[in-house]
Amino acid sequence: MRQKDIYHNSFEASYREPFGAAPKGSPVNLRIDINDRYRVSHVILHYILDRTDDEKTKEMDLFSQEHQQTSYEVTLTMPQTPQLIWYFFEIILDDRTVYYGREKSDESGEGHMYDHIPPSWQITVYDPDYETPSWWKNATMYHIFPDRFYAAGELELDKAPETSLVHAHWENDPVYIRNERGEVIRWDFFGGNLQGITEKLDYIGSLGVTVIYLNPIFEAESNHRYDTGDYHKVDPLLGTKEDLENLIEKAADRGIEIMLDGVFSHTGSNSIYFNREGKYDSLGAYQSKNSEYYSWYTFHRYPDEYDAWWGVGTLPTINKENEDYQNFLVHDEDSVIKTWQKSGMKHWRLDVVDELTDDLVSQIYRQLKQEDESSVLLGEVWEDASNKTAYGKRRDYFLGGVLDSVMNYPLRRIMLEFMKGEMDARTVHRRLMTLGEHYPKQYFYAVMNMLSSHDVERIKTMLHGYLPEEYPSEEAESLIIRQLKSLSLWLYAIPGVPSLYYGDEAGVIGGADPDNRKPYPWGRENKELLDWYRKIGRWRREHVALRTGHWKSFALDEDVFGFERWTENGLDHFGEEASDERLLYLFNRNHGKKREVKLPTQKGKWQSLENKKRIFHSKNKVLTVELEPCEAMLLRLMK
Repeated sequence: MRQKDIYHNSFEASYREPFGAAPKGSPVNLRIDINDRYRVSHVILHYILDRTDDEKTKEMDLFSQEHQQTSYEVTLTMPQTPQLIWYFFEIILDDRTVYYGREKSDESGEGHMYDHIPPSWQITVYDPDYETPSWWKNATMYHIFPDRFYAAGELELDKAPETSLVHAHWENDPVYIRNERGEVIRWDFFGGNLQGITEKLDYIGSLGVTVIYLNPIFEAESNHRYDTGDYHKVDPLLGTKEDLENLIEKAADRGIEIMLDGVFSHTGSNSIYFNREGKYDSLGAYQSKNSEYYSWYTFHRYPDEYDAWWGVGTLPTINKENEDYQNFLVHDEDSVIKTWQKSGMKHWRLDVVDELTDDLVSQIYRQLKQEDESSVLLGEVWEDASNKTAYGKRRDYFLGGVLDSVMNYPLRRIMLEFMKGEMDARTVHRRLMTLGEHYPKQYFYAVMNMLSSHDVERIKTMLHGYLPEEYPSEEAESLIIRQLKSLSLWLYAIPGVPSLYYGDEAGVIGGADPDNRKPYPWGRENKELLDWYRKIGRWRREHVALRTGHWKSFALDEDVFGFERWTENGLDHFGEEASDERLLYLFNRNHGKKREVKLPTQKGKWQSLENKKRIFHSKNKVLTVELEPCEAMLLRLMK
């Protein structure tokens, strides 16, 4: 039996209708084609309910016979409880039984024939009553590591931790000073602060930014501040509560929201709550079992053996199911969330969200939405968030009522593997379509898309590492700039919220932490890149189709990936009013070769947004475009 003799493609409406995730209780129609040369006895659909792990079967009905193919179909009614459903096909022939499932466990689309139980396709069943805020799906983000962005005023050294190293020069590289055991014994600071961010709001706004995400700002010993000392206090080196409130107010005047980093899975050992170093005027859990915070932590041999994040002793882990901690964080009148809501803080990014229970995340979500439905709760997730499993439990992030968004590391991984030559354009298309299939569209259009962050190498450094060793060094910088422009345009044009990590627009380089957290090079920016990011920020702001328009991806060549964005009949993808427009993104990743591509498209003239003198004519509904090495284009259909 040949592979092509059986066919199901989850991306095509003729085989799965509707495409993608399905609302609870809704019908999903599935079809499969089988070549007429085989005598088929039965075609069985197997489907598994993820909540209960129950496997069910349904015999498929003959639907049509044409072109030497027999089509079978079945309609499934989705359960009323949001969850995942997995499905594959069993074809019983006169002489044997074969199975048909996904070709790869991490890629949907076309299937593959097996003689055993195959990888299954996924249907995400979600609650349609939950919608992600409209403003967020239209947002453009700027991500700041506060100590390294801009220092306003005089640095007050007396507010720095005793173990700190304060740089005298902003241009210095960040360093870790460690002991022989590899432990950081002195944290370095540059003096960036909240007032500095406020003073640079006009600059940030010039990039088309509508939301600023800040790495942790609460009092802590380290420069990254993921070792929280006091959730109710802004770190003195960064400023005061009033400085934060002023930043929120001044940013709002410019149409910019502020999002804080919530580190709620662990605290610092040097904190009010644990107080291992005895530097706080409190009775910490480390000091006494009578501490009001003792029940927050898990001790194995008191007081020196306790659960800590990844075994790091300075980051004792919190028991997230502890009711007292949940009240402290969410429900008390002076809880962490409510306290900062009173200061105008509506949006949070949850650090290592998989280490929090879905129940606790939902409690935070409900408290935020109760105060303001436009609030956004974003989680740090590194994998496909629709089927994420952590600590033996499937997570409910995208089923409704848990998160609004996640960090889209899968997209970043796809983009980088494409650039590195480890993935061709066809695979890029399938991987992105798989995410689009798995994620309800409310979430697919709300994910945080990024090329760099405080946890990974900067994109410019990564691209340098991908160049062939024989590539001429004098040409490398020019090529890297071209690649950066192409990738950032991809990021700003695909569904989701593009996130610009501070300094990427200025050409900052940086390897692994702490090198990826260098100070912003004020006065030494790469002007070409800076102008480019302002330009694509403006395009995203001006074109609704780039934010909430329909999306369709395709591969034209192993090196050429592209997608269309459009609105039609006066509406965007969510039924909101929008002027009709159609845009086309094309990218040739090849370092040294031009690529001429032809694609079927709307009849008419297509104009480059970057160079309006470049106009391409669609002839007989076929558009021909030649792309230079590493060139990307964004074309607009002229009216």
